[in-house]
Amino acid sequence: MRVSVVIPARNEDLTIGPVLEQLRETIARLTQYTFETVVVVDDEQDPTIPVAQSYGARVVISPQRRGKGNALYYGFGQASGAVLAIFDSDGSHDPRELDRFLVEIENGAGMVIGSRVLGGSDDHDVIRLFGNALFTMLMSLLFSTTLMDTLNGFKVFRKELVTGYTPRAKGFDVEIELVAKAIRSGCRIVEVRAHESRRAGGRMKSRAIRDGFAILWACLREGFKFRVWQLFHPSANKARAESSKCAPRGAA
Repeated sequence: MRVSVVIPARNEDLTIGPVLEQLRETIARLTQYTFETVVVVDDEQDPTIPVAQSYGARVVISPQRRGKGNALYYGFGQASGAVLAIFDSDGSHDPRELDRFLVEIENGAGMVIGSRVLGGSDDHDVIRLFGNALFTMLMSLLFSTTLMDTLNGFKVFRKELVTGYTPRAKGFDVEIELVAKAIRSGCRIVEVRAHESRRAGGRMKSRAIRDGFAILWACLREGFKFRVWQLFHPSANKARAESSKCAPRGAA
């Protein structure tokens, strides 16, 4: 199985090196898979580029405006693997935990989410903790799920989930959009333990108010879309519960 690791980055020259070193250790250990590493930046002058290239990563430059969603979707289009793995470039996620995600994919999951509820977090910012809890609860209500950490940026999923899909998310709301797409597509979603460390260096790119409103709107938009989809696909509800892989693109 070929796995494409897609990492969005902007001015992360201080942190991308250790992240890619940990990923390199993981790749050397998981010899049953083939990997490629795609680092996505939005500026050809970004100091992240030479550091990432020195670790053997393929760097692509997104032609879109800044934003995590823009970077990820462009990276997905450049990736060649049947499975996509995403995590942040600031050192908050540990690539050495990838094996737990890939085992679940091998066992039939369509998407695997790293859960900070299960793995813990060193980031104790009250606003972020409250926001994560609020949006996760809202997603649970809108989509009738029991997921604990939909906003975590450490995810692994089958590429077919985003193939041919026209995205709307531009920034950090991409986390909601990806999970919503997985639910509508009939994917079995699994959460595994993943620890979140503090940012290893550089500046945080998210902004609580700006990104909070974008995430809230994504929850409402995708939740409404899901409820409407359910009305016109009543027979799919049972199949969704029994499905292990993602349904064909036309289902969502």
